[in-house]
Amino acid sequence: MLYNQAMKGITPIHWIGSAKEELLDFPRDAIKSAGYQLHRLQTGNEPMDWKLLNNLGKGITGVFEIRIWEDKSTFRIAAVTKTTDVVTVLHCWHKKTQKIAKHNIDMIVTRYKEAKDN
Repeated sequence: MLYNQAMKGITPIHWIGSAKEELLDFPRDAIKSAGYQLHRLQTGNEPMDWKLLNNLGKGITGVFEIRIWEDKSTFRIAAVTKTTDVVTVLHCWHKKTQKIAKHNIDMIVTRYKEAKDN
């Protein structure tokens, strides 16, 4: 299946840890929005609403946060697209405060290192 997707110009998604299950825990409309934003990445476009995540630690670069606004709530996806052959999704979460919680940052860093090792 990945071969057929690559043939159509769609970059495959590599999910790290339980990132896919985290995304599937979002409400239905947030899942649909997330799917659209990830598809934009897969086809070489930027997500509609995103920002670069800085200060994650030494050697951790290229991680960005896709912002999804649904049902008066905020949902986030941390992803990396350093290479053109794969979109790596590190972590998905329901953001409840202005600042990213430490446990979410720790999860992003841990999964970034895991992705880099593989």
